[in-house]
Amino acid sequence: MDTFEFNVDEKLRPSVERKFTGSTSIDREVSALSLDGVPICIKPVIVFLRLYRKVAPKALRCRCVFDPSCSHYSELAFREHGLIVGTRLTYNRLHRCQPGSGGIDFSNLKQGK
Repeated sequence: MDTFEFNVDEKLRPSVERKFTGSTSIDREVSALSLDGVPICIKPVIVFLRLYRKVAPKALRCRCVFDPSCSHYSELAFREHGLIVGTRLTYNRLHRCQPGSGGIDFSNLKQGK
C-alpha cells in the first residue's frame, strides 16, 4: 500500500484524510463496532446511521471537519448515552459543524475524557 504524508493544520487533517481515503482511522473503528449488546431501541438508530453512511453522496459524507465524523460521533453518543441524550449530543455536534471548526472532537463522550 502506498502512503502519503501531508503537512496540514490538525484542524484540517480529518477532512483532508476523509477526502483522500473516504474515512479516518477513528471512523473505521466506530464502523467496526458490533451491534451485540446494544439495546433494542438503539439498534435501529445505528442501522439507520450506517445505511446513511453507505448511501449518502460522497460529496456530503467526505466533507465533515471533525474526527470522528458527525454520523460516527452520533453512533457513539447513542451507544453510550441512550436515545434522548444521544439525540441532544448529536444535535449539538451538528450545530458546531461549520467552516473554521474541526479537528478531533469527542465532546461529552467517555472516549474523549
